[in-house]
Amino acid sequence: MYKIGLTGGIACGKSTVCSFLRQAGAAVIDTDQIAHSLSLPGEILWQAYVDHFGKIIINNDKSLNRRMIGNIVFADNKEKKWINDTSHPLIMNEVKRQMEELEGNKEKIAVIDVPLLFETGWDKFVDEKWVVYINKRVQIERLRRRNGYSFAEAKRRIKAQMPLKYKMERADQVIDTSHGIETNKKRVFRLWFSLLKRLENG
Repeated sequence: MYKIGLTGGIACGKSTVCSFLRQAGAAVIDTDQIAHSLSLPGEILWQAYVDHFGKIIINNDKSLNRRMIGNIVFADNKEKKWINDTSHPLIMNEVKRQMEELEGNKEKIAVIDVPLLFETGWDKFVDEKWVVYINKRVQIERLRRRNGYSFAEAKRRIKAQMPLKYKMERADQVIDTSHGIETNKKRVFRLWFSLLKRLENG
């Protein structure tokens, strides 16, 4: 199966690009969704987080306080490494299971949405790397609007990630989402169907 690794910076429009790809007929595996499922109360990642951080990170409804965990992780590289080392093997196992399911359904291409594609070495697992990009000013605005962060908190979240320019340097394709929604959609569709034609022609 041919594997596309889709990544980008926080609030760059990756989820929207994934929705366009699904509309075009692509099979998308969402690692954030997998992580969320594994982090539901009682699930394996939920238990790992509680064992590591303590009950302080649990909300009244037993769900994880993701904002609190995020603030801890983004302020401490050791905690970030712990989360990555703990979660990514579990997520990878589920990705492989979903890929086997797709292959059973005769799918030839899987788009794997991985926020930390390069940081975790998952880029070596895929055949192509696609990076979703937006300029930093718009990225900060989107993040503040979407998550309710302060300007300083938004900048801290962005700074904690690998700089987009490094991801772009290692990308096979860069998807600039700074245009209008219809223009972005047309560009994603064009990229997807160009890939199909390229693979058909060998």
